[in-house]
Amino acid sequence: MDNRRVLVSEEGRYIGADGCKNGWIVAVIEFGRLKIEKYGSMTQIIESYPTFNQFLIDMAIGLQESANDIRPDTAARKMIKPRSSTIFPVPSRQAVYKDNETDQRKANISILGKSLAKQSMAIIPKIRELDMFFDKHPEYKNVICESHPELCFARLNNQVVTSKKKDIVGINERIQILSKYIDIESLKDIRNFAKTIHCNPDDVIDAVCLAVTASMKNKGHCETVPDKPCKDARGLFMQMVIPKI
Repeated sequence: MDNRRVLVSEEGRYIGADGCKNGWIVAVIEFGRLKIEKYGSMTQIIESYPTFNQFLIDMAIGLQESANDIRPDTAARKMIKPRSSTIFPVPSRQAVYKDNETDQRKANISILGKSLAKQSMAIIPKIRELDMFFDKHPEYKNVICESHPELCFARLNNQVVTSKKKDIVGINERIQILSKYIDIESLKDIRNFAKTIHCNPDDVIDAVCLAVTASMKNKGHCETVPDKPCKDARGLFMQMVIPKI
């Protein structure tokens, strides 16, 4: 899918990425056009797009190694209370590097005093991949930034989007929101495209949302949650980038 007209920016390269089965869905707004691709790893994405103006990703960046480390998740949940369950608790770094669910839970209890839900453990491989990527490519630390589509949609829509993003109604509503900023495909086309690259339609929609937000960030139209984020032990900001109200 490519060559879609973009209303939010006419110059530069803006990337939004969302995790999917067997890889990442990547939406790229480049010189006013949108294209959507699938990659197997972060390394492959950067091989294709080593330079960009902004890059936002729907995955945890900046991990707690003690209870004193403050991630943005709690503050973010308060901002989208009807949809707060879409922001999963992020495992500690110690848990992320354990090899099995039992050890992951034990490590998280030891560090943060709480166990891990299935949803949190399901994203551990992606969190680990991203964390290791920054170790190998420090030049991208705090250059590729964390965001969250539901927070972004709430800001783009001026209110929380309460429909479920995997339902047809929810996908349609999010397409309508994005259509104010970008010439996006119809629901039918989005579903057909998602099928061809073996991902869910909401993965495509989320990646596009983050690419739009990345374009807005470049113009200074974004802020962070929290407004003064802390850095983790490896120097990564614990924050989410979202559009300003």
